[in-house]
Order: sequence, then C-alpha cells, then structure tokens
Amino acid sequence: MIDKTGIVKVRVTAVDGKLLFEADEEHFSFPRMYINNMPVNNIIMIKGKELPELPADTGLYVIAFMRSGDRVRYIGRVKMSLDNQINIQIRDEYGTIMEERRRYFKVDSDLRCVISGYEREGTVYEFDSPILSRIKNVSIGGAFLEGTDPPFRKGDNLLLNFKVGGEVVGAVVTVLRIQLFSNGSLEGYGCQFSNVDQKMEGLLARLVYEIQLKARQEKLEKDFRKEEGIKRVKGT
Repeated sequence: MIDKTGIVKVRVTAVDGKLLFEADEEHFSFPRMYINNMPVNNIIMIKGKELPELPADTGLYVIAFMRSGDRVRYIGRVKMSLDNQINIQIRDEYGTIMEERRRYFKVDSDLRCVISGYEREGTVYEFDSPILSRIKNVSIGGAFLEGTDPPFRKGDNLLLNFKVGGEVVGAVVTVLRIQLFSNGSLEGYGCQFSNVDQKMEGLLARLVYEIQLKARQEKLEKDFRKEEGIKRVKGT
C-alpha cells in the first residue's frame, strides 16, 4: 500500500528512464475518483504548467521520494493528460524500493536542545537544572552536539529533548566520539540515536526535511535579492 502522506516529491519517467517531469507535494494529490461509475484506487493527480500531453494508457514510472529518504518506483498508466494536469493510476503492488539514497544524509542545523540527564556505566544521573545545548548537524542516524559544561564521556547515553515542528521529542543518544578544536578545547560530541523506532525515524526524517526546505527557501530569497540588486545597478 502506498504511504501517500509520506511522499514529498514525485518524479515521472518514461519506461526507458527518460525524465518527463517532477512535482513537489504542493502540486500532487490522491483524490477519490471514479471511472465508469466505479471507484478507482491510487490515482495521483498532478498539476502544473506546460506538462507533457501523453496518450491515454501510456505506461510509465512514478518514483516517490519519501520523507524517510527512500525512493519507491511504481508502474503507472496515464488516465488523463492535459497541459496543466495529468492523472496517473499507480500499481502499488509493483512498488520497488530503489537503491538507497544516503539514508543517514546529514544536514547542518542550529537546533536548540535540552539534556535532562545521562546514563553512565549503568547509573542514571538527572540534572536539577537541565543543560542547554545545540544540535549542530543531524541525520536519521545521529547528531553532533556542541560542547557542554560539565563535559560527557565516550559511551555516555544522553537524555535529549528537542522540537520537531510543535512536538517535543525525547531521544536517547550515545556519545561515539569527542571532538576538539585545534587549540584543544571541547568542540562537541558525535552521537548516535539509540531509540530509533518507526515513529522516531519518521520524526527525524521530518526534521531533516524541514531543515533542508528552510535552507532552500533561504537560498532562493538570497538569490532573488542578489538578482534584484543587479537589476537596480543596471537600471542606474
């Protein structure tokens, strides 16, 4: 069954692999549709501009980019094609996970977090006043935390809290390495998430995606301001 809410982008290709078009999650949906008064499942409706007009029943591939980082390729068939909308019926029983992308793709961040305690050699220590720290980069597999006072040791399990959207996430991370600056002072800790179940993986994938999206938006705004500045200079 297709995880429709987990798809962030779709890429549509011909059966020979030629790219036809792509669409992000703002431009596709899975509406409830009927053909000849019969309900039809897994119709993806894609909207855009200057889409290729394809003959009905054309076979193709729909590649779903998932929040988890996976890519799943489905066999599809065109049901309706206009220059601003294409309806494709997906055969979900033929979904194939493609070669894994960087499942643990790491993104830079400046995410505030709280360390409420830690476990060392079987003993749990809770802080009267939680330690404030920052997650400097993160992936589904782990995170790099800035240095703290007091410092932690390799092998310590830290009780970490941070926000994804409006939801507070409680995680356990294990310190795998201690990283120092060139002057010998503490830079931070390379940590691995230790309690990654399906829900936690989904939250971490969402966090990575939100950071990537914000970075793309900031780059677009920066490029726009740069172009506007060039136009003003040329106009003078």
